[in-house]
Amino acid sequence: MAYFRLNLLISCFIICFTSSVNSSVCFWNSGCPYKYFAGKTPYNSVRGDIRDSVINVKGCEAVSIWGLYKHGKSYPNNHYAAKMEGAVIIRNYLQDSQAKGTCSLCAQDVENLKNWPIDKKVFKGLNELSDEGYQEMVGLGRRLRAVFPNLLGNLEQGEYSFRPTSVDKIEDSAKAFIEGIVNKGLELDKEKDYVMASHTTCEKYEKEVKSNSKTYEEVVKYQKSSEFLVTKDRIQRRAGLDVALTDDNVTALYDLCRYTWSEIDNKPSPWCAIFTSDDLQVLEYLEDLKTYYRSGYGTPMNKIFGNIPLTDLLKGFQEAKEAKGKKITAYFSRGTAVDMTITALGIFKDEKPLTGAKRNRDRKWRSSKLSNFGANIMAVLSKCEKEGATDYNVVFYLNEEPIKAICNEAICPWTEFEEKMKEYSDTKLDFCKTD
Repeated sequence: MAYFRLNLLISCFIICFTSSVNSSVCFWNSGCPYKYFAGKTPYNSVRGDIRDSVINVKGCEAVSIWGLYKHGKSYPNNHYAAKMEGAVIIRNYLQDSQAKGTCSLCAQDVENLKNWPIDKKVFKGLNELSDEGYQEMVGLGRRLRAVFPNLLGNLEQGEYSFRPTSVDKIEDSAKAFIEGIVNKGLELDKEKDYVMASHTTCEKYEKEVKSNSKTYEEVVKYQKSSEFLVTKDRIQRRAGLDVALTDDNVTALYDLCRYTWSEIDNKPSPWCAIFTSDDLQVLEYLEDLKTYYRSGYGTPMNKIFGNIPLTDLLKGFQEAKEAKGKKITAYFSRGTAVDMTITALGIFKDEKPLTGAKRNRDRKWRSSKLSNFGANIMAVLSKCEKEGATDYNVVFYLNEEPIKAICNEAICPWTEFEEKMKEYSDTKLDFCKTD
């Protein structure tokens, strides 16, 4: 498998390199389009496959699954939808600039944009789960059922917990996940607690982090950097526009690219033709700076909120060991909760903080792979019988791939797991109230 992936990567490099040498760089026939769009990356662009990656230890059987899931791909809200709809007019300018010879996009790319069928749902500001997002979550549920048929095959009342926060697209994601598990009669928890979104009820977080301009200082700094300004200029020149693009213009075009990309159908968005791979990497870093400080390592408070899910995980598995727990506990929330939990675990942490002064190309904090659409952190508790003795172990997964950074070879013996999780158990949120 590793050999196959290596050869596929080499082949992809050769195709891209050859096309860039022998002809103009055209998006429509590129064999390797860049498809990492920060938090708006489709799940199927970055996920693993639990059916291939599951870690099975001889003599062990899964007895409980705990998971935190971001909602699947969704439509934009009113704010972004309106700006995206306004940016569609650029199609007309592209045709004019092509006629003048000032547009460097390939003719087929311009034609594809001209003929792009408008999906009215994208511009209605629905902020709801898309059809692709629903399929993403159904697929995840099906793969889990395929790997753990004995555990998830016949769930009865009291053996499961599917708990979304009170947002339509998140509830629909949970329903799709259940559909994938194919258990008739399974219901969502009626109690809408905020175990996985405690930050949303914290006044201090809202005031000092989310709504604080200081949180985005590195973002603003990067938008003024030579690299970002060169990127804006390159986009403008590539499109042959006479008017200088604003930051909002660039964001709207970027959103058109990433919201209209379908990975389920393997259909790259023609709007992405406006950007080079370098442009998309710059825009991705801008988004990474936002999440790094708003929900990641850049702000100490974020780790505290990430402790809450891990406390729940430990409690759930302790109960499962005593045969009093759930076979599956699944929480559904936003990408912010996933970011915060990753931060609490201390994984994917860069040695130096991300800054707007210079893009860290080799950074570990990549929202495209950490809090993409459908992003998930799962832990599987297994009961092991060996030479008449009973023991337990835990394996963590991120987007269906084992997380090896937590324990040796991704397998945590129970004592090590319990010791690691206990540090989160004393978390208090009494600091949240502000005067």
